[in-house]
Amino acid sequence: MDYSSSQKSVTRQISWKNHAVGYLLSVLLVPLFGIGLVGLYWTWKRQHRVKYEMSDTQIASIDDLYRRNVDLFSIRRVEVVQSWLQEQLSVGDVHLQTSASELILYGMDDPYQLKGILEKAIAAEKELRQEEQKSPEPRKPEYGPGQMERINYLTGLWQQGLLSDEDYEKERRELEE
Repeated sequence: MDYSSSQKSVTRQISWKNHAVGYLLSVLLVPLFGIGLVGLYWTWKRQHRVKYEMSDTQIASIDDLYRRNVDLFSIRRVEVVQSWLQEQLSVGDVHLQTSASELILYGMDDPYQLKGILEKAIAAEKELRQEEQKSPEPRKPEYGPGQMERINYLTGLWQQGLLSDEDYEKERRELEE
């Protein structure tokens, strides 16, 4: 699976390599009264118990009972943890730490490649959030100080009939220039 695809959301599951020992033992135990078949089924269920959905803004851990979302913006550290066997099979667990909790992506293929991609996505999301939080430039006033009050006073005189239409337009143009 190419992690760097331009898709908005990618769904990943635990790699079969993470359960290679379980599959191997189950296959070896098949001749013993079907114990191996039960082992194969159990190993397959453990492999497919959880999936991870990764989008531009968040990562979700989904299993049969619940869905846990972590925003990329809130991730503070990404680590890869591998046993010796996982290292040989090029799989590992990716730990995502936030200020309040931790999400572990178990048994990911090429965990260091995934870590690099996640770090880039996290940096991009944080940069985007910072740009959104910047305050907009203050609006330049259309009129100089005190000019709006003068126009309002002039409009009041005109509305009361104390100023002719021609005089009002002439004075207003002078104030707006």
